[in-house]
Amino acid sequence: MLEMFSFDGAVPLHLFEYRLKPVRTEQHWHSFYEIGCCLEGRGTFFIGEETVPVEAGTLLLFPPYEPHIAMADGERGCRFAFVYFSEELFQPEDRYLLRPFVRAAAWSEAEWRDRMPGMPGPTRPLFESMLAEYEAKSSAFVALLRASMLTLAVWLHRAGEGRFGHTQWRERHDALERLRPALDAIAARFREPFGLREAAELLSLSESRTRHLFVSAVGKRFKEYLTFVRVQEAKRMLATGERSVTDVYLACGFESAAPFYRSFKQLVGLSPQRFRDRHREQDSRF
Repeated sequence: MLEMFSFDGAVPLHLFEYRLKPVRTEQHWHSFYEIGCCLEGRGTFFIGEETVPVEAGTLLLFPPYEPHIAMADGERGCRFAFVYFSEELFQPEDRYLLRPFVRAAAWSEAEWRDRMPGMPGPTRPLFESMLAEYEAKSSAFVALLRASMLTLAVWLHRAGEGRFGHTQWRERHDALERLRPALDAIAARFREPFGLREAAELLSLSESRTRHLFVSAVGKRFKEYLTFVRVQEAKRMLATGERSVTDVYLACGFESAAPFYRSFKQLVGLSPQRFRDRHREQDSRF
């Protein structure tokens, strides 16, 4: 995985509570699924080019590889519960329930209750009880967490199908599943020369169809997506190591400095060196 995180223990699931910072930093992404529930306060999420306001009760869904970052509004702060999980959390026959995660999605508490009248929803008490179970690790807590997540996934699937309609709902999910071998290949081979032709051959599709599938499934053209993956790894290397910027961009699949610097500045908003300096400044405060 490109992110500095991996699951451990008896279940591919990680829960934690986090207070959003009142400043915006660069976006990040994961190779696993993520759910966030706002427990209190207000804030803003930046998801790709989209800006999403959040408040207590807001629920956010992130698929793998979706860039995002958040910040709290004002000094009052904003407290979230986050759940990271892998598709292995569910049995193969239940993985159709991941359709709500084809694209990033936000549910306000009011919209959720309107879409699901009479049914309990993924409200703050549910997430708080899951956090307590995860931290306490009492007898059979893994089974209880799996059951809670399965119930939550069913609620989200029903609500999402109602929001988009059954046909569109299935098409969105199928597009991502069709593209998954190419996404996995990029994650494994982004340091090497890897082009649209290789991705198309992997999917047994034409280059034109593969190009369209990338836009449909992840909202990015092939080259745009590949560049994004390479820049994410460059950020990780710059923040955690001492290799020169030249060594970093060559290790991430860029063949020369100009496209690397241009892409990095466009996606991160900082030069590579300034990005590294900022992380060192932040680390020195703690």
